[in-house]
Amino acid sequence: MACARGNTSGNGAPQSNFQLLGDMNLDENEGPSDFDKPHNLVISGSWAVPHTGGLTLAMVGRYLSGDPFTIQDQTFDVDRNGILFDPLPAGEYSGTGLNSISVSNDGGRNGARGPDFMQIDARVGYRIPVRTARVELIGEVFNLTDRANFANPTGNRASTNFLRLTALRAGGIPRTLQFGVRMSY
Repeated sequence: MACARGNTSGNGAPQSNFQLLGDMNLDENEGPSDFDKPHNLVISGSWAVPHTGGLTLAMVGRYLSGDPFTIQDQTFDVDRNGILFDPLPAGEYSGTGLNSISVSNDGGRNGARGPDFMQIDARVGYRIPVRTARVELIGEVFNLTDRANFANPTGNRASTNFLRLTALRAGGIPRTLQFGVRMSY
């Protein structure tokens, strides 16, 4: 089930890739917006561990559906409107080579979904009272499971990178650790 649909991508200035002369062909441009997220789950919590003198644990877990994208072939201008944006029909499509994926395409604009996103971040802190101040030692781990969260591949069948995962999604960093000290007066 899609949550954000329309006859534009919803990303920046609207453009009709299907316009032919004066006919905008808005029905052919109908599909999920670029920001459609049927599944978006966030679970977070923190715990002040009793009888430890100041130990705190916290975590945030996130899961997001893959972003929609269009399976197309930019070699041909099938509708002869001068724009090389003609979606391929519904069906199963597969890339070739290292890190390639297969997708089920519903056809039309944004008819396929890229890889999903899952990340767990954790934090450990320990508060130490020092006279009138308090010192907190902090350790944080981002992407605890070190899962690679890839951005959408190119959906252009004419590309050598067709359906190949070549870049991480924005915010999809590899496992990262950081330590810190915070003082409060």
